[in-house]
Amino acid sequence: MKNRTLFFGEGLFETFRVYKGRRLAFVEDHLDRMAEGCRFFAFPFSINKALDALKSALDEIPPDTEARLRLNLICFGDHDVEKTELRTSWEPLKKVSIQQCPGVKLGLAPLQRLSSSPLVRFKTTSYLENIFVFAWARRQGFFDALFTNERGEITEGSVTNVFFLKKGDILTPPTGAGLLQGVTRKQIIEVARILGLSLTESTVKPADLKQFDGAFVTNSVIEILPVCTVHDTKYGIPEIIETLRQGYRKRLEASLFSPGP
Repeated sequence: MKNRTLFFGEGLFETFRVYKGRRLAFVEDHLDRMAEGCRFFAFPFSINKALDALKSALDEIPPDTEARLRLNLICFGDHDVEKTELRTSWEPLKKVSIQQCPGVKLGLAPLQRLSSSPLVRFKTTSYLENIFVFAWARRQGFFDALFTNERGEITEGSVTNVFFLKKGDILTPPTGAGLLQGVTRKQIIEVARILGLSLTESTVKPADLKQFDGAFVTNSVIEILPVCTVHDTKYGIPEIIETLRQGYRKRLEASLFSPGP
């Protein structure tokens, strides 16, 4: 039976940060997103089997180690997807916490994405476009690069969601621009709501960058990371970023658990 993930890129994945004590955060959000992708692409999927795969992977990780854990949904079939398997891989995180970084630099990606493409809505193993832009960004000295869509709107980074700050207001590109609804992005939106902060999903174009006074990027591994430069625009690090980080950490601590037997 043909490995369709290897041949055609048919498959999905989720990336988790493993915290000390073999604990994961927001597991339900991650698996719900994988399940939604499986419904869209008509891939067989079992949340219980996914939980079992995560538990088996966690058993391999030393309890005092923080790690990046990837859950892969691999598709098989000769003429269509007939069955799927869940496989995991992990690697330790660097000892120096990325949160200690005073701010990272972002570039603007050298290509655009189609806002209506399902490949931007789900974490698919058809990931070459992201890897290409991520590698390009690192060669240019950037932490990541921001995509634009066919309308010239900023969408997301190759491995991050992005937020902009303007006089205490928080803006992030809308899902209609064509982006992954990140798990951490979802939590930041909820934290802002709980704290009574102004957060809107608004269209942002490169020409708008100079009107902001700050920015940050998110994903499940880095959590929240301040941005000091986007392309040729420099930003400060507003205190609201730390406020959001603390709110996020409270929600994260409340969600941490190890999948049981």
